[in-house]
Formats: sequence, structure tokens, C-alpha cells
Amino acid sequence: MKPECRTQQIEAQPILGIRTTTTMDRIAQVMGPLFGEVHGYIQQHGQTPAGMPLTIYHSMDGNTVDLECALPVASPMAGTDRIRACELPAGTMATVTHSGPYDNLPATWAALTEWMKSQGLEAAGAPWEVYVTDPGAEPDRTKWRTDIFFPVR
Repeated sequence: MKPECRTQQIEAQPILGIRTTTTMDRIAQVMGPLFGEVHGYIQQHGQTPAGMPLTIYHSMDGNTVDLECALPVASPMAGTDRIRACELPAGTMATVTHSGPYDNLPATWAALTEWMKSQGLEAAGAPWEVYVTDPGAEPDRTKWRTDIFFPVR
């Protein structure tokens, strides 16, 4: 089934995240500990995340990925040298929902970028994935949901 791409207006969202560089084959091993570290920091400061974990993809160069594992917070919080406080931008996003295992995400990304071109939309910032389904709570990989957002103009 072909994913349904669309545009959506979103508001800015404060986040806390850790940025790192890794290789495509190590993404899964890198993400879990980084999300855990950010979640722990938020809890240490008497807060809880205001949504599900997300990964911002700042750049990809061959097999190397510059990414940021982040969690949304209800209001801006101070960061540290390692944990960056910033926000997801407000504006127009090209977006699509991926259903199923993470292994199939590249096909959904390809469908979104192809749709963006067909609509005359240009990238206007770093895209991100929101992991709507917690794999620890839902073992059936076919039920996993990932929302992809790509700032456009």
C-alpha cells in the first residue's frame, strides 16, 4: 500500500536532544542509549517528556549519518554541554505515516521525497521521525507507527 503524503502546519515544539554521528548500520544501537540519557535528564529535573521520542536527521553523507535523538518537553528547559535544548520549527511540513517495521522506513522516505518533488516542494530544514509506537510495549512490528516530518517551502 502506497503511503499517503500530505502537508501540515505545525507549531514550534521545545525539545532536548543529543546529537551524534554514526553509520547507517549502527543507528539502532546508538538511539536507545541516547533516548534513555535524555529521558533520565528530563526526569532528574522534575519533568516528563511531552511526547514520543524523535530523531532529527541533520545530514547523511554516504554511510555516515549526523543525527539527534530527542524528546519533546512541555516548556523549554536548560540543556548541558551534551544535551542540547532547542525546538522543532513551526511551519509547513511534508509528512507521512509509516506503518510497520523500521527496516521498511527507507521506502516510505523515498515515497515522501518523490511526492515532495511532484508537488514542487523544497526542503527547508532537517527532517525528523517520531516513533509513535514504543517497540518495548508493542512486540508486533507490523503495528509500529512512525511519523515523518520534512520542513518545506
